[in-house]
Amino acid sequence: MKPADHGAFKAAMRRFATGVTVVTTMFEGKPKGFTATAFCSVSVEPPMLLVCVNRRARTHPVIAQSGCFCVNILARDQEELAVRFSSRSDDPFAGIPYRISGAGVPVLDGSLAFFDCTLSEELSVETHTIFVGKVIECASREGTPLGYYDGAYRNFGLS
Repeated sequence: MKPADHGAFKAAMRRFATGVTVVTTMFEGKPKGFTATAFCSVSVEPPMLLVCVNRRARTHPVIAQSGCFCVNILARDQEELAVRFSSRSDDPFAGIPYRISGAGVPVLDGSLAFFDCTLSEELSVETHTIFVGKVIECASREGTPLGYYDGAYRNFGLS
């Protein structure tokens, strides 16, 4: 069977509402990060999650080499961070407050939640790598998440 039409696939995927994250890591003493929506839990016992990363992304090899990453779930008022970390900025961390986690990676201030992970597995699937992380620390706060639907950032109206 041949795969679905590329355009039809993209149009159908735009109908899926999702939250927005910034995945961060540290490489050679410098913070690295990118905006991602392909993220989900894998298991509760032990706590594990996954992120899907295009192998052409500049941060892709850094996650594998550092062996750790953090998924920061963005709040509604952090749209500027989503845009900044999806751009080709040389230093998207410039002027952004963050702390270093137990795994040694950036946790963005103001995120609704974060998941500090050590890399457990890498699965290669066509153009992407699925990075599976074991969660070593996480926390959350009340607030409204930044949403993404039909190619634009959205307010899901949650409180």
